[in-house]
Amino acid sequence: MDSATEPEIQILNERPGDRRFVMGRYRAWVAALEPDGQARAVLLEALEEPSESDFVAVYGPGWLERPELRRRIEVFSVTGALPGEVIELEASWSLPRPGRKRARRTPEPVMRLIRVVEASPERVEPRCAVFGACGGCQFQSMAYPAQLEWKTGRVRDLLRAAGFDEPPVLPTIGCEPPWGYRNHMRFAVNREGQIGLTARGSHRVLPLTECPIAHPRINEALAWLARSPQPRPQALVRYGVATEQLLIQPAPTGETLAALTAAGMEPRAADMEEEVGGARFRIRPSSFFQTNTGQANVMARLALESLPAGPGVTLVDAYCGVGVFARLMAGQAGRVLAIEESASAVRDARWNLRDAPNVEVVQAKVEDDLPHRSERLDGLIIDPPRAGCQQSVLDALAARRPPVVVYISCDPTTLARDLAYLCLGAKAYRVRSVQPLDMFPQTAHIENIVTLDAIAIAPE
Repeated sequence: MDSATEPEIQILNERPGDRRFVMGRYRAWVAALEPDGQARAVLLEALEEPSESDFVAVYGPGWLERPELRRRIEVFSVTGALPGEVIELEASWSLPRPGRKRARRTPEPVMRLIRVVEASPERVEPRCAVFGACGGCQFQSMAYPAQLEWKTGRVRDLLRAAGFDEPPVLPTIGCEPPWGYRNHMRFAVNREGQIGLTARGSHRVLPLTECPIAHPRINEALAWLARSPQPRPQALVRYGVATEQLLIQPAPTGETLAALTAAGMEPRAADMEEEVGGARFRIRPSSFFQTNTGQANVMARLALESLPAGPGVTLVDAYCGVGVFARLMAGQAGRVLAIEESASAVRDARWNLRDAPNVEVVQAKVEDDLPHRSERLDGLIIDPPRAGCQQSVLDALAARRPPVVVYISCDPTTLARDLAYLCLGAKAYRVRSVQPLDMFPQTAHIENIVTLDAIAIAPE
């Protein structure tokens, strides 16, 4: 390509820290996006290739006899590039610190996008100055409609690969606006007391005064916290979008506390409250609570609409956490069982459900409790951790076959695995709908709300 017609270099992040590095510069073509949102780029040409002695310094004298190391400079993973683009990137291999032995497993080279030679039509300007260096976002360079389309396609492809011919995957529900949505941020603090977020693949702190996906009130607090050294190792900031309450831990003191109070934020340190579905919940620093309040309301509405209602109905909130779904279920069922393993979460759930006498909170593992339930269960919301359901939970569902199961998942890979077992293996359920929900815009994370209808057991 004629250099006079090439676009100017686009710098997406700063250089790695002050350690010793071997550097290379490459031109590559982006073939696809990986499940984690990283771009998979295939080498076109080496523009500035490290020497053989450089690679020996990185990997040791036998590196040429290990073909897997050579492949590391033939196919790259990099943040911020889009399929079909031609890019230039910088690769850096860290050298052992002076006086230290080389690690048995040399870390992967760090790839930094430095120039987009041929841009995708879906490319937009990232909003964050440290995008590409920070480990939080992967998609800030992709137009938001394209992000939603990618997420829909990823869920559909995983279900097809699991054996579903025509999975009923609906278009991903977007978040409006797709910025400033996070109500909870956990910032790192470095040795100098600077507050920020950690660089991708390292413990280095990138000092910040704002994050474009954080709620504006969190950014106000961050700007004040950044003015003075903070105690290590981290600072938690959570904001109640509905209640306007702010939780900061460790609790700020002195001028920082005075400034935040003067700005009308009045930070708390022990607990705060937030509302979902019209109900109010206590949240403590250790509590799990959805980080996108607007989308949490959408999720709750869709989940409850799929469940049966009536005074004779018994519903289950499995992996109930602080009791959000159980509290909302209480208004449409005669009895609700809320099952949770964590003692801390159970304490919060019992507080949040103190005015819901038809809800029983059970402290137990779902895999231990659910299989031994003998009463009729008319519907469940099951919201397992990222690893998905334990096999005993799936077996209990297949054996008991409650008429409706709403499976909420934060990992489409384990979701596809569990649905394949319930629907194709055990043939206990059929998928009514799969609704992806964009809880985390600008990232590759995908939330899903799946409604399953039981298949009656044929009489013998």
